[in-house]
Amino acid sequence: MMTTQPHRWTLPLVAGLAVALAGCSAPRELVKPTPLEEIDNQQPPKVVWDASSGGDQENHLTAIAPVEDEGRVFVAGPDGDVFAYDLESGKRLWSAELDADLSVGGGAGEGIVVFGSEDGRVFALAADSGERRWDTSIRSSVDAAPSVGFGDVAVRGRDGTLHVLDAESGEVRWRQSKAPPALTLQGQGRVLMFPDALAAGFDDGTLAVFAREDGRELWSQAVALPTGRTDVDRMVDVDATPVFADGVFYAATYQGKLAALAAQGGRELWSRDFSNTNNIAAGGRALYLSDADGVIWAIDRRSGDALWRQSDLKHRGLTGPALINGYLIVGDREGYVHVLSTTSGALVGRADWGDPLVDPIQQVDGRGLAVSRDGELRVFTLD
Repeated sequence: MMTTQPHRWTLPLVAGLAVALAGCSAPRELVKPTPLEEIDNQQPPKVVWDASSGGDQENHLTAIAPVEDEGRVFVAGPDGDVFAYDLESGKRLWSAELDADLSVGGGAGEGIVVFGSEDGRVFALAADSGERRWDTSIRSSVDAAPSVGFGDVAVRGRDGTLHVLDAESGEVRWRQSKAPPALTLQGQGRVLMFPDALAAGFDDGTLAVFAREDGRELWSQAVALPTGRTDVDRMVDVDATPVFADGVFYAATYQGKLAALAAQGGRELWSRDFSNTNNIAAGGRALYLSDADGVIWAIDRRSGDALWRQSDLKHRGLTGPALINGYLIVGDREGYVHVLSTTSGALVGRADWGDPLVDPIQQVDGRGLAVSRDGELRVFTLD
């Protein structure tokens, strides 16, 4: 399944308007959400514990989601309040205050937890105490949750630059820049980290792989090409974090395509028309993702064919799906959390948590981690 942790296998290296400029959320059509019908509520999400996430995100465009590492859950609020909790008990372990307005959720690993701010600062705190380790500026609003692993921290700026920092010192080791198009969606996906490479999707519709040591671009492949006459029509952002499984990258664009690309060289294995901005879950033979209308799909990883589609949550402003204990979990903008069968897409569980969830929902050891817009962290499970 998809994870926020660095990948522990080796990626083979290969030689040789509803939208504002560079700062918008996904455009939403003025349509009514599909009314919810009664279901046989066999698998309602069950909250194990809840706590403060550090502040509400009711008016915050960029989502600050929780992150977990070594049994600790880290959360933060837009005003810079950071908390660490024990995953099992919910006990608060420490708190810290950062003198900045945070823009994205954290990244954790290497003994640190890392957050990014609206004014381009990157903060690293000791994971066991909250003590500040370093503070580095990348001179552009941090636009994706940092990725941490293999001695590095990968951070993405709103200006299209990927920065790789030394995890111990915060020193910038290298940068790679791709100028963003005239119009882009708010936010970007996490960087995937491997022992010898990094992979990231970009606002121009490409997926690129870089050598981790020096930032050399190993390959870049268009997931979708811009089409249309207007800047809005030509938006093809890769905003969902790509998925890597069995030597293949899977990436999706806004109003473009979902594609499978070979790790060696980026050759396209298959593609299909698709529009997506939320994260993708992967399990077994399937990819699980929602389209721009809120239809949830299961796609065969090998062929790109649809296994099933679920339209009962259309236009409900869904989060990306998370895989938990063999079920799919999504939240909607009215504060409902829905549970779907992975085999058929049938709705088998529901809970009303009162406020929308921040995207993405995280999965750790059979538990879900979710922050709602009113600032509440919930750790939950399914039977």
